[in-house]
Amino acid sequence: MKRQYASIDIARYVSALLVVCIHTFPFLEISETFNTYFIHTVCRLAVPFFFTTSGFFFFRNYDSENEDLNETRLKKALIRLFRIYLIWTIIYLPYTIFDYTHTGFHIKYLFTYVRDFFLNGSYYHLWFLPALMLADVIVYCLYKKKGLNFTLLITFILYFVGYLINVYTPIWESIPGVSFFFGFFTKTLSTARNGIFFGPMFIAIGLLLSRTRRLPKKVSLIGFLISFVLFFAEVSLYRHFGILRDLTSMYICLIPAIYFLVNYLLKINIPYRKMFAILRHDSLMIYTSHILFAKIFLALMPHAHLVVYFLTLACAQCLAGFVTRYQDQYPILKKLL
Repeated sequence: MKRQYASIDIARYVSALLVVCIHTFPFLEISETFNTYFIHTVCRLAVPFFFTTSGFFFFRNYDSENEDLNETRLKKALIRLFRIYLIWTIIYLPYTIFDYTHTGFHIKYLFTYVRDFFLNGSYYHLWFLPALMLADVIVYCLYKKKGLNFTLLITFILYFVGYLINVYTPIWESIPGVSFFFGFFTKTLSTARNGIFFGPMFIAIGLLLSRTRRLPKKVSLIGFLISFVLFFAEVSLYRHFGILRDLTSMYICLIPAIYFLVNYLLKINIPYRKMFAILRHDSLMIYTSHILFAKIFLALMPHAHLVVYFLTLACAQCLAGFVTRYQDQYPILKKLL
């Protein structure tokens, strides 16, 4: 039996809490500056962490001598992700319809929705699921055909292109001529934060961690702290020059920060207990369900973001607890996991 990592499951749960922060701005009334830095540094670690650990757990079972088994495992993973994505797409359909129609409906919205379903998520926070599926396929094909080093190179190039698009959007939009082509890109793909530019880099980091020896724990911790300081400085630089936006998420220093962070967590030995598996399931449920509650609470209490955060988290956790507790009694609930 493959080793279970309690530290990773705990970090997954914490990451889900950080994702809720991204969508509820909990410290906005306390300090707008602190809220901005907290979301763009600490919270921005969460989604890359999910990608990286997903890549690690998939590729640690990769058998270079049995491609049929590898493809079977990939198909099984993709089917599970697509099932979860489809279920939550249906659950969020009333929200989606409201968002598209409350200011008037236009036929072009249908084409926008189809594009978003495959590339950007059928609802805005669900982008992670199609991005993870696409990134899995890209990294799997690259690694299968060209090996680890080539995979890391190509995924970094894709990420760097996405970084230029994501971070420097205000600049591209202000340059005559360039703004026309940039507008074409945004109308076609909408964002670089997807399974083409964003996801493959972190899946590839998970692949790297699964194929190489762990760094010493102390080295990983020091590496993470240095990377995080540089990450903070990077965010400060973009804010200073006025290009930091809510959707800015592709930072260069995220790459070493995530590598060292996951390396460090993989070196922590905690005896595995059932509660850690529950945390893993809860993290997925909190991630997928929290917008159901956040949208309502933000509309009711637009100037009480910290209260909204805790209410959203409480409701999402109650739903997660319900699914975990009754999934054996009602097998349909297992489809959410």
